[in-house]
Amino acid sequence: MTRSAFTLALMVLVAFVAPGRAAFVFSPPGDGVAGNGQGVAPFADVGDTNGNRYQQVYSSDFFTGVGPVQQISAVAFRPRQGAFGSFIGNTLTVSNLIVRLSTTPRNADTDFPNGLSNDLATNLGADARTVFSGPVTLTTTRLLFDTGVGNFDFLITFQNPFTYRPGQGNLLLEVTVPAGAVVGSNGNFFTQLDSFTDGFPSRDGTASATDADLTDGLSVGSNSTTGVVTRFTTIPTPVPATGLLFAGGAVALLGAARRRRLA
Repeated sequence: MTRSAFTLALMVLVAFVAPGRAAFVFSPPGDGVAGNGQGVAPFADVGDTNGNRYQQVYSSDFFTGVGPVQQISAVAFRPRQGAFGSFIGNTLTVSNLIVRLSTTPRNADTDFPNGLSNDLATNLGADARTVFSGPVTLTTTRLLFDTGVGNFDFLITFQNPFTYRPGQGNLLLEVTVPAGAVVGSNGNFFTQLDSFTDGFPSRDGTASATDADLTDGLSVGSNSTTGVVTRFTTIPTPVPATGLLFAGGAVALLGAARRRRLA
């Protein structure tokens, strides 16, 4: 094979194996869609040291347009309530935060069997992965009287991206503030986050479960149709075998063309 043929084949291989561009996936679907409520979830109240474990399931349908295999690298939440002096702070601090993702067999709608359980331990899939662990400081520029839906200012960039295959099940997000961790703000409260609910039974592709006391050693809490407005950053990951096969075909074609020239 000539050097130019080898170089071209290598370029083809890199083009097909390298990850694609990052995409945003929203719940509810679509950027700029406002929720119909607000709350502190997926975090805990300022000053609460009992811990909080929050789970939210997202329909795999939200992700199928990105690709069959993808790397989720960040999650963001949108403050709905604006900051107001020292009463409602624009900053949330958590001394220890644990974020996990997994594929889950649980349904994302409560009117179908096998919905999200109030026994939170049973909702996690076998591929559960800790994507973030440690202290976090989240800040918003939103003020009390600002109009519009606002920005996804509360961004958590993962230390360990999660490989997600929508064809294998729905996505489960778990955000845990361990017992003893300190939740703080530069105000008496922090700006509450945009959330939504469609009542019961739910058919909006998401649901949640919360254990608001981690000091009892149990994983049982309560489940709900309410969900936090969420934005995931995800990158499609082409299957390497596809790129290798294509590159191999390109090399074969280049070799055949060279042999014809020499004949």
